[in-house]
Amino acid sequence: MHYSGLLYFRYSRTRKQWSDATFKYLSRLLREEHANTAGVHLASGYHVFKEVVKDPDWSGSVYGFRTISESDDELKMFPGYKHGWFFTSIMCEGPRYLPWLTARFKLQGGIMIKKHLDSLEQLSGQYDVVVNCSGLGAYSLVNDKSVYPIRGQLLRVEAPWIKHFVAYDDFVIYIFPGDRTIALGGTHQYKDWRETNDEEDCEVIFKECCKLVPSLKKSKVLYKWAGLRPGRLSVRLEKENVKFGNRRLKVVHNYGHGGGGISLHWGCAQHAARLVRDILEEVPLASCKL
Repeated sequence: MHYSGLLYFRYSRTRKQWSDATFKYLSRLLREEHANTAGVHLASGYHVFKEVVKDPDWSGSVYGFRTISESDDELKMFPGYKHGWFFTSIMCEGPRYLPWLTARFKLQGGIMIKKHLDSLEQLSGQYDVVVNCSGLGAYSLVNDKSVYPIRGQLLRVEAPWIKHFVAYDDFVIYIFPGDRTIALGGTHQYKDWRETNDEEDCEVIFKECCKLVPSLKKSKVLYKWAGLRPGRLSVRLEKENVKFGNRRLKVVHNYGHGGGGISLHWGCAQHAARLVRDILEEVPLASCKL
């Protein structure tokens, strides 16, 4: 999904490990000359609530986490909100980060083939291991009916005076400043397959974001965007030995990240790479055909 991903932590111990590994990797990238090209930078801001909530289990993972109560003048910037957090994390902008990763992959000898697949059977007998990162496509590619879409919609606006992110509740409404534009969101519409923009959603998003930060009323809307997150009850990251008649295909599945793809991506990739290594150490390699 083309929006700025804020590194954010929660969920199970394994998921927390994936998040921590990703945060550690992006923290190193922040200190490298490639950070700007990759669309990776620090971002500070507020997460506010209409009721008092306990501190999250990820409070020690981000930078400078602190709680803001209703008695603090700071929270008066957001009328109607009784509780909040302020912290600094890492922003990773997908439209810049993904092309940068692709360029790195090709520079190191990686080959990209664009091909439509109806089944993994089309790959059997050609490769030693296949890593299935098909996201929402796993619904049909591997017949995983536990995969479902989580529709997201956002606006990109021009508002260079906005320097801090602001989010309400469980990121129901959010304002994420990027390097060049501001992302306003969003929606989390479960099992909604629509990929087209919904004007009513856009109006609600803009209206609610303006309630949080009234100066956004003067912002210029650059474009609107809708997309589908690959939802699943839990991420599927595991090995499978799939049989197609007399042939077998060794597969590592890595999909179902919902809206946490950026927050989890590097940790999950490391985990998947370890599973691939385990498979390759178990069996002799066949000749690989492209």
